[in-house]
Amino acid sequence: TLEITEQQQALQASPYDDNDVIAGNGVGGLEIVSELKAQGRGLSHFICAVSGGGLLAGHALAIHDGFPTAKIVAVEPSGATDFAQSLASGQRTRVEHPKSICDGLLSYDVGQHNWPILQKHVASAVSVADAETCRTMRWIDCEHGLRTEPSGAISIAALLSGQIDLSGSGDIVVVLSGRNVDRDQFARWIEKD
Repeated sequence: TLEITEQQQALQASPYDDNDVIAGNGVGGLEIVSELKAQGRGLSHFICAVSGGGLLAGHALAIHDGFPTAKIVAVEPSGATDFAQSLASGQRTRVEHPKSICDGLLSYDVGQHNWPILQKHVASAVSVADAETCRTMRWIDCEHGLRTEPSGAISIAALLSGQIDLSGSGDIVVVLSGRNVDRDQFARWIEKD
């Protein structure tokens, strides 16, 4: 993309590592905070997929502002754990060959604008195997009639797999986002097991 931008003398806007994109993604977090507060409810956990980090960074800012004690949990595929490695080492870590059916979550590393926000506000990161994501896609389809892409279902997969310590009081919010999936491929994924 950078080569094309230079050849065309165009401006490249990152879909995730840009302060305006982070702010735009924060609107979803503001809506969550507003709705919970309007109902007099609290928040114990906010669970969201992470890749380059724009979606989670925007939400994390809003969630932390509204519910400072809520635990923010990042979820990524087990074949693409650049964020978990970054969180553990305290610095951005690059994964050279990320691999997963969650193609929307295959960044090599967390964006440089997103990293300081995520490092400050995310309590933990968990990884989910593709097989678990497929089982969750099937469950969401059978129980709720929703066809989701793997990158959208992975946060629910982390919750259902029991990997997240849910102790605390308040509601749990899980981001389920994305239906960009081919019908035939979806059928093959949910038939596995």
